[in-house]
Amino acid sequence: MTIEDEARKWEEVRRKSLAERPETKKSFKTLSGYPVKPLYTPLDLDGIDYLKDIGFPGQFPFTRGRTPNGYRSFEWPHDFYSGYGSSESANERYRDLVCHGANVITLALDLPTQIGYDSDDPFVKGEVGKAGVALASLTDAERVLEGIDLRKMGLGYVANCIGAYALSITLALAEKQGIDPAYLRHFRIQNDPLKEYTGRDTYIFPVKTAIELATDVVEYICRNFQDKWYWQWIPQYVCTSQMRWGGINAAQEVGFGFANFLTYIDSSLERGLSLVEFAPKMDFHATADIDLFEEVAKFRAARRLWAKLMKERYKCEDPEALKLRITVWTASNRLTAQQPLNNLARITMEVLASILGGIEHIFAPAYDEALALPTSESTRIANQIKLILHHECGLENVVDPMGGSYYLEKLTSQIEAEARHWLEEIEKKGGVAKCVEEGFYYAEELKGLYKYQKEVESGEKKVLGINFLQTDEEIPIDIFQVDPTDEKRQIKRLSKLRAKRDNKLVKHRLENLGEVATRKVSDKKVNIVPAVLEAVKAYATIGEIYGVLKKVFGEFKPPVKIA
Repeated sequence: MTIEDEARKWEEVRRKSLAERPETKKSFKTLSGYPVKPLYTPLDLDGIDYLKDIGFPGQFPFTRGRTPNGYRSFEWPHDFYSGYGSSESANERYRDLVCHGANVITLALDLPTQIGYDSDDPFVKGEVGKAGVALASLTDAERVLEGIDLRKMGLGYVANCIGAYALSITLALAEKQGIDPAYLRHFRIQNDPLKEYTGRDTYIFPVKTAIELATDVVEYICRNFQDKWYWQWIPQYVCTSQMRWGGINAAQEVGFGFANFLTYIDSSLERGLSLVEFAPKMDFHATADIDLFEEVAKFRAARRLWAKLMKERYKCEDPEALKLRITVWTASNRLTAQQPLNNLARITMEVLASILGGIEHIFAPAYDEALALPTSESTRIANQIKLILHHECGLENVVDPMGGSYYLEKLTSQIEAEARHWLEEIEKKGGVAKCVEEGFYYAEELKGLYKYQKEVESGEKKVLGINFLQTDEEIPIDIFQVDPTDEKRQIKRLSKLRAKRDNKLVKHRLENLGEVATRKVSDKKVNIVPAVLEAVKAYATIGEIYGVLKKVFGEFKPPVKIA
C-alpha cells in the first residue's frame, strides 16, 4: 500500500462520517484566506527539499531560526513601550518599570512630537500628552529621563519622521549625563517613515525626502558607532504592523514590508555604506496575528525569502546579513472593548505564535488597550506572558518544534511564494515611493479590511463578544486616565524655555540647519544629523527644527484618489 492508497481510503471513511457529523463551516481557511484541507500528509510536501528549503537552525536558508540553539541559549529583553502625559508622569512610570526589571524603555511619544509640532501649536490642541509623552525639547527629555542612567538603561523610539531629532535628543542627553555615546547601553529607533504613509498618516515630508532623512540617521550611526556590537545600536527597523492591521494578509505583510526594507537598503548603499555595516543591525518588525499556524509559517517564510533575496540581489554571503532578525508587536487590532479580559487569551495565542516562529523580541499590548492607555499592572501582565510561556511551558526546550509539520511546511511555502509575488508586483508598478504616492498600499488594505468586516457582520468569522456570546454585563476595569492639566503645564514650560534660553544661539543654529537642508536638496548625501544635533543642544524646539525643514523640503500631499 502506498500513502496515496491509504489517503484515498481515509478520505472515503471521512466522507461517510460527515453524514452523521457534518462540518461546522462551509469552508475552512486561514485568516488570510488560504483554503485549509482537513489533513496534510507527505504528499503535500512534493517539491519541498529538506536541505534546500527547510534546513537546520542557524544555517541557510534560516527557515528554522537565526541561531543554532534557539531559545535554549536565549534571554528575553525586558523592554517596555510606554509614555504619556507630562514629563513627571512619564518619568514616574519609567522608574516604576525599572523597579520591575525593565532594561530597555521605548518612549511612546505624543502625536504632536511624532509629526514635528510644538506642544503649544494651535494645530495640536487637545493632543498633547494623550497618546504618549510630549518631547518638544531637550528640557523635556531631561525631565522624562531624570534619575535614569543611560549606561544601564537602554532607550528606544519609534520616531519615524523625526529620526534625526530623536537621535540628537539621546546624544545631547548622554552628553548632559557625562556619558560617551559609545557607552550607551542600547539605542533602538524604528526610523521607518514609509510606515506613516501606509497606516497612520503621521507623515511630514514627501516620500523620497523622508527616505533620505531616515538614511541620514542610519549613516550617522554606522559612521560613528559601527564598531559596537550589533544590538547596542539599531538605526532602523522596518515595521509592517500598521499595514497588517489595516487589512492586508500575511503574505502581503512580508512582500510589502520587504519592498520597504530593500528601498532603505538601496538608499544606504548609495551613501557608500556596505551591506554588512548596517543590515545585521536592522530588523523586521512585524505583527503576530491570531491565526497560530499561519503566523508561525509567515515568520519561517520571511526568514527563508530574506536569505534568498540577499543572495540574489546583493550577492551577499555574509551570514549575519543573510539571517533576518524578526521582532513583533502582537495584533492590537484584535483586542475588543467588549469583555476585555478575554483579550488575555488572544494576546497569549499571538505571543505563542511568535515564540513558535522563533521571534527574538516581542511587544504585547495590554488587555485594556482597546479602552484606554494601559495601566502599570496591565503593562506588566502583558510583558510577562512570554516569560510564562518560555519558562513554564517547555517552549525553550526544542528549536523550531513545529518544523516538519506537513501543514506548516506547506503553508510556509505558500506564503513565501505569494510574498515574493507581491514584492515583484510593487517593483513592476515603479517601486515603493510611487506605490505610496498613488495609494496602492491603501487600496490593498481597504480590500482586506472590507472583506474581514463583511465576514464578521455575516457571522462567517466569529469574534467572541462581538457577534456571538455577547453580554450586557459590565466587568469593572481600572481604566487609566491622563491628567487633564498636563497639557497646560507643558505649554507653560515651553514658554519659560523660550524666555530663558540663548535665543541668539538658537537663531544661529536654526539658520545653519536651513542652509544644510538647502544643500541637501541638490546633494542627498549631505547629512542633516549634525546640524539637528547642534540645534537640539541649543534648546531649539521640535516645532522650530521641523518648521525650518518643512520650508526647505515641503510636505507630503496624500493622494486624492486611492487607485
